[in-house]
Parts: sequence; C-alpha cells; structure tokens
Amino acid sequence: MSLKRVTATVLATAVLALLGAVPAHADSRTDVRDLAAANLYKQTCSTNSLGGVGFMDSCRMQWAWCADFVRWVWGNRNLNTDRLTAAAGSFYLYGQQKGTLHTDPGYVPQVGDAVVFNYQGNGYADHVAMVDTVNADGTIRTINGNWGSGGPATTSVQYGSGPGRVGQYLAGQQISAFVSPVGLTEPAKPVTPRLGVLFQNGSVQVKEGNLYAGWTAVHGGGIAKSEVHGDMVGVLTGSGDLYVKQGNLYQEWFLQANNVKDFALESSTGRIAVLRTDGTVAVKEGGLQGGWVEETNNAKEVELSGDYIAVVDNSGMVYAKQGNLYAGWVNELPGAADVELDASTGRIAVVRTDGSLTVKEGGLYGSWVEQTSGVQQVDLSGDYLGVVFTNGLASVKQGNLYAGWINQLSNAAKIEVDAPTGRVGALRTDGTLTVKDGGPYGSWVEQTSGVGDFRLTSY
Repeated sequence: MSLKRVTATVLATAVLALLGAVPAHADSRTDVRDLAAANLYKQTCSTNSLGGVGFMDSCRMQWAWCADFVRWVWGNRNLNTDRLTAAAGSFYLYGQQKGTLHTDPGYVPQVGDAVVFNYQGNGYADHVAMVDTVNADGTIRTINGNWGSGGPATTSVQYGSGPGRVGQYLAGQQISAFVSPVGLTEPAKPVTPRLGVLFQNGSVQVKEGNLYAGWTAVHGGGIAKSEVHGDMVGVLTGSGDLYVKQGNLYQEWFLQANNVKDFALESSTGRIAVLRTDGTVAVKEGGLQGGWVEETNNAKEVELSGDYIAVVDNSGMVYAKQGNLYAGWVNELPGAADVELDASTGRIAVVRTDGSLTVKEGGLYGSWVEQTSGVQQVDLSGDYLGVVFTNGLASVKQGNLYAGWINQLSNAAKIEVDAPTGRVGALRTDGTLTVKDGGPYGSWVEQTSGVGDFRLTSY
C-alpha cells in the first residue's frame, strides 16, 4: 500500500476512529475493539455489522470518514461522543475538554484509544484511528476507516501497524496525541465559562474562568461583529471577511468566508453559519475545515443551536429546521423581528415587529406561549429567558414558561444568559458591562466600559 499523503491521511482518520472506541470499563475494551474489527474491509456504503448502512454520515456525505467510523464505534458501545464531529481534529478537542488528551511521548496507549495524526491546531488534524493492539516492543496496530486510495467511495476499514508513541510516525503521519473515550456514567468535566467583548473601538477581548480573571486580547481592531460560542471565537471585519478560531484563545485565525453580513457559531456540532450580503445562507459542520452547504436565500438573520437552524427572511417569516443540514424547513411564525434558539430545551423565541415576545418549547412543532410585550431584545439558554424591554429594563425568568419575571437592571441595551454557569450579563446604554454569577439573584460584578457588544457562553 502506498504511503502517500492521501493514503496516510485516510489511515490517520481511520486510526482516530478506532481509538475513539474505548469502552467505559476495562472489561469492555475488548467489546469496542471487536465491534471495530467486525467491520474490516467494509466500504463507505456497506451494510455495517449492526445492520445499518455505512458509518454515521459516510454514505450520505461521501466525505473522508475516518472520524465518522470512530464516532460510530464509540457511540455504539455507549461511550460519550459529545462534541465529536466528522472532523478528525474534533477528537483532539474532545480530549482537551474531557481531560483525556495524552500528548506525553511516554504515554503507553490502550486498546480503544483514538490516535490523532498531524494535529495543526484550531480543531484540524489529517487523520484519526483507533488502537486495536498494543505490543511489548512499543508498536501498535490500529484499525482505520477510510483507508486506501481513490477517494472516500472506494476506501474501506483496514488495519495499520507501526510505532506507537506520540511524536513517532505511523504510515507517514506523525502521532500528535492519543485520546481516551469517556464512559457515559463518568462524571462530566466542570463547565468552563467564557465572556467575549467587542469594544466600541473594534477590538475584541475574551476572558475565561471566573469574573475576576484577566482579559485576553484576541483581535486588535477593525471588527464589526464578534461571537464566542463554547471553544469557538469568530470575528467579522468591516469589509465582510469572517475569521474563526477553535480551541484555546491563542490559536491562529482561519478565514472562513467573504462578503459576510452576519454569522453564527455552534461549537458542540462544529457548525458555522454565514449570512452573505446577497441574503443567501450557508452552513458548515465538522469545524473550520468543513464544507459549506447552501441553505436558503432572501434572509436577514440566521441562528444556530445544537442541531437547530433558524432564519428570518426579509418578509419577517421565521423558518427552522432540526437534524442534518439537508433537513427540510418548517414554517414557524410571520411578522418576526428577531429569533433565538436553545436546542437543549427545544425552545424557540421570537420578538415580533410589534415588540411582543412569544416562546415555544418541545421543538419545531411545539405550541407558542405568549410572554410579554414592549420587548426590544431576547436571549435563551436552558431554562433561562432574558429580555430587555423598550424602556431599558432587563428582566429574566428561570424555569417553565409560566414562571414570573425577575427584574435585573435598568438602562440596559442588551442582556445575555448562560444557564450552565448560572450567569446573567447586561450591557448598559452608557457602554458599561456588568455580569453576575449565581443566577438571577446573584451579585453584579462590574467588568469594563466602552463596550459595543458582548457574549456569554460555556463549554
């Protein structure tokens, strides 16, 4: 077999997929390995050993499917696949977020670990595979999806063998890390909060951790809009160029699109949505290196949350979809000025052009519940619902949609809520920003002044 870059890339992807199948308990590692091995020599659209077609989206999308193979194995052995996408580099980010990333050259891999090859930062790697065998001489055997040449349609699940330590080369690709899977019954890693600020001078800063942490400058100026979502940060220049980074705050920026009017990020699915200046909307998933899928046109707003996408068109009609990027649109509501989404609760909130607010939960086909009137801005997160009224009063409700409002702050221009961390933030009309922890009844902590916009998130 040729060890050309394309072949090595396929191998790396397959290796990661194999490693991602580590079971939650030591006595289940064999089960994970056996599921992967049961699919040896199957191709992109073969009937897999569980009776389905292909592995995750390998058949439908016809893209490099090494990460999809590993995700498929891990997921079908009841392992935590949260935040994993079709991108090989998502396994590296998973390891960072879950605390199971091994970059020490002395680490001895285990059966079921994922192997990440040629990780280049910002969630990009050339390949991922899974460890099948660990030998006493330091070599390993991997099992790989998308192994071979000629493109994804002709590749298959195959073994690979070679050196088995971080920094060494297997099939021409350098091992960047091993990643162990997390069992669904294991405790989750504590949530990491982020607070992103776009200053009035066009510069962007982000702080991570508690409200007294220091700011990290991520862009020096010329920015028209910025957004943080999970471990993703995006900036839109005044000339319409969108740049995004993923991972720690010191990653490099990657140009995503030109002629952009607005954008949205969703780190849990690796999705990026752009609203172009001509009103067309495109969305990619799988992180920064994913491929764009054209969604619709004649739009003036786009929003993302989990596997939800919503747009408001120029007539004020809200359309939403749930699932893969090729799902059909569902007509939601006319006369809209703004829409917000929260996939964790299936909530959709709409501010109408007359200032009235209505919210539904239970997904696209839930029932609308009228909330209040005189609203200029709304934000959703979990069971938190925040609004700013036209008189500048910021208010929050927590719990079901029939809970009472809890007044927060006057002279507000914008409110943000983040239920996983219990944070509420408000931007005053004078450009000062204040944030509280501990939910609606927490104490405000003054953050900074000269702010044009801000965003709360966590991951």
